This record gives sequence, structure tokens and C-alpha cells, in this order.
Amino acid sequence: MRKSIIVLVVLWFANANAQMIDRCKPGFDTEVMMQVYTELDVYPEIKDEKFTLWDFMEKNFKLPAKEYARNTQVKFAWMVEKDGKATFLKLISPSGDKELEAEATRVVALLPLYSPALCGKVPVPCKVDYEFSMGYKK
Repeated sequence: MRKSIIVLVVLWFANANAQMIDRCKPGFDTEVMMQVYTELDVYPEIKDEKFTLWDFMEKNFKLPAKEYARNTQVKFAWMVEKDGKATFLKLISPSGDKELEAEATRVVALLPLYSPALCGKVPVPCKVDYEFSMGYKK
């Protein structure tokens, strides 16, 4: 009898967890051309409460030494992995700019750890992106 109760409890927890994961199925993201989780129970956050992404980017992102149109939009994406580490994915715009892509890759590598995205209590990878206009960048 006791074994039956333990088995039922384990099965119930497994089913509840599977339903939570099922609720957070990834969808195809056309910007990075891959499956990513978008509907989550908990979104990733930088663990340092004093951290702001805007200030971090202002301090660390250095524009390449070449001419750009004043209002050029820069957008890039990274993945917050299950362990909270940020991994560069793609320079979305302006596409094909190798210098900007290298700088975005460098800056993403400097990001502090995130608390991971969660589906239920299960950590899942999640895409994050950042966008700014060069006209407003100091």
C-alpha cells in the first residue's frame, strides 16, 4: 500500500511538471531563425538588483570606428541559458555588419549571470534582445 502511494505521488508530480513544460512550448523566432521559448512563467533577470541593461550597454558598447547614418537601428539578440549565462545569438540589424556583430558578441560575453527563465520550476533557455538607435547613443 505504501509503495502504491509513493508511486502515485511521483506520477502526479511528473505529470504536473510535464503539463507546465507543455504550457511553455517554444515557438519559431524569425529574427534568429530558431525555436525559442516566449511564453514563460518566470522571465530571466540579472541577479544584481542595481544592474540596468541600459547603463551596462551605455558603458560597455563601443561603436566601431566607421561612419553610420545618424538614426541607424542596432538590434542584437542573445540566449539566456538554463544556467543563467548569456550567449550571443545574432546581430539582427544592421545585418551583415561584421564590426557591430563582433562588438555585440564581446558585450554579451561581459553580461553578468541571469536568474534563468522558468517554465513551472524547470529552467529553460530564453532569447533576449536589445535595440538602440545610433542617433541617441553617446
